[in-house]
Order: sequence, then structure tokens, then C-alpha cells
Amino acid sequence: MTSGRRGFTLLELMVALVLVLAVAAVTYALLVQNQRVSRRQVEHAGLQDNVRTGALIVANELREIGFDSIPPAAGLGIGASVSPDLLVMQPGRLEYKAMRGVGFTCAAPGSGQLRLRKGTLLGLRQPEAGDSMTAHVEGDLATGADDAWVHAAIMAVGPGACDDGSPALALTVAFASASAPSLMVVGGPVRFFEVMELRYYQSGGKSWLGLRSISAGGVIEPMLGPLADSTAAQRGFTFTYLDRNGAATTVPNEVREVSWMMKGVTDGAVRNAGASPLSRDSLTLSTSVALRNTLR
Repeated sequence: MTSGRRGFTLLELMVALVLVLAVAAVTYALLVQNQRVSRRQVEHAGLQDNVRTGALIVANELREIGFDSIPPAAGLGIGASVSPDLLVMQPGRLEYKAMRGVGFTCAAPGSGQLRLRKGTLLGLRQPEAGDSMTAHVEGDLATGADDAWVHAAIMAVGPGACDDGSPALALTVAFASASAPSLMVVGGPVRFFEVMELRYYQSGGKSWLGLRSISAGGVIEPMLGPLADSTAAQRGFTFTYLDRNGAATTVPNEVREVSWMMKGVTDGAVRNAGASPLSRDSLTLSTSVALRNTLR
């Protein structure tokens, strides 16, 4: 007896194979496209986060830099002067005094020593040997014309006691003016600083903005990046130093504002649209901070 069941013909098999291959090709193209879109979104999100975070970190780091004018009426015997916190000013490198905290004197200042009340210290950390500092000189309490911030170097830090017996930090200091301690008052503020460096550099085949503590003898470490590689036409990161009129200057005493431009790039190459070639996408951001104590 003959069965009514039969197999597929060669033509039917070929048609089915073509349909399966067509569906597979469309599915593969969709998967590849989704992968490209997903990778591009991840790279762009990382790029935007990198540039945004970098702008905030640099701004916070530089927000307290400034210059301190000593008026002739301060009675310090050194006349009017300006001592800026900017130490080295280059397009791709900045050395500066970064404020790390503030304290208040709790005993009569001596010629080479200050005592700060430990309970009122504020900031990122306690003062350390090698830091610089500025102490407020009050002079005549009835007028502010002779008030000044006087620079000093911190030579050593140890335990001490306030006039009322409460714990204190005893700072051995070297003042820029020998007459400054006699014009200070108990309870006056003292700011202490760490010398830092921000520098644009290359490492591992990529460009970065690095940060290091010069006071602590630290090594440069990447803080922001990757950034665009510098060319003759454009830098991946550039500092610009502006005077009171908004013009670029190279004189530290004239600087009233520090601006910077950063051009971040994606960590890897991405394809932005269609069949465009793979390339590292970029995002440029410019911002600035005004120096502390700036009067335009």
C-alpha cells in the first residue's frame, strides 16, 4: 500500500533556507545597530560625566585662590604689597596655594608661634609642616583700613594649650613681617594652604589633567580625562589668566580671574551615524573662577 506522506522538494528547501537567512541577516543587523547605539550612549554618558565632574573639581580646587593686599596703614613696616596664591602660571600648568582649612588663635601670638584652638579647626585636614598660611592682622579695632592678611610659613606643628587650658595646635611659623604678631588679636582667623600643581600631560597613550601635592612631594595622578591630544591649533586643556579688564596677562599680581578650556574625548572610538568611520567623539567646556579678595 502506498503512503500519502512525502518529503520537501529541493525548491521548497531552498526557499525556506533563503527566508531563514534573510531573517537572520535582519536580526544580526538590528543587533549590531543596537550594540553600536548602546556603546555610543555609554561612551557619550561617560564623556559628559567626565567633563562635568572635571569642571566641578577644578572650580572647587581653585575657588579659594586669591591675592592678599597689605595696605600701607597696616603698620607692618613693609608698605603696600600683594602676595598672590598663583605661583606658576602656564597654559598647561598651574602651581597654586590651595586652602585646606581655617582656625582661630586662642592665645597671645608670639614672634615665632601661634596656637590654634583644636575645637574650632575647620577644613579638609589639620595644618602640617611645609604648609603656608595667612594670619589676619587687626591693628586698630576701630578701623578696617589697617586690616591685612599676612603670609607665613609653617615650620612645625605640635600639641599645645590655649590660654584657658583647652587643647590647641602649636604652630612654629616664620612671618613675612616681624611686626605682624604684635598687631594680631586673640581669636583672629588663620588660613593654611598646601602648594598644589594642576598639569596637562600624557600617559599610557592618552592625555590627562593631573593633580599633585608639591608640599607633600606627591607624584602626578590623573584627575580628569581622557582629554584631546594637543595640536598646534588646539590644546586638550588650557588655562588663561585674566586681569581686571578681562585681558590675558602673565603677571601674577595682575590676575583677577582664571579661566580654562577642556576638550574631553570618549575613552574608545564610536560610530556616530550610518556608515561613518569609527572615531573618538569630543565635548568642549569652558568655565572660570574669580580670585578671592578680587575687586574689579
